[in-house]
Amino acid sequence: MGKGLCVMIAGIFVGAVGLEIFRRTCPRALDNLYAKVRETTSEAAEAFKVGYERVTRPEEVLEPSV
Repeated sequence: MGKGLCVMIAGIFVGAVGLEIFRRTCPRALDNLYAKVRETTSEAAEAFKVGYERVTRPEEVLEPSV
């Protein structure tokens, strides 16, 4: 178990160093990636809110008003 924990910590460290090297060499690519992830998560959160409201509201409120 200790060996597995050491491997996991080393992997996290190597990943963090690799990401830092990538960030310094290609800062725009990482900024674009962060922007896309932010946009996707905000859209997912909005979709969740809409779906939650549809489920929790009473049935008569869900009828479309024309």
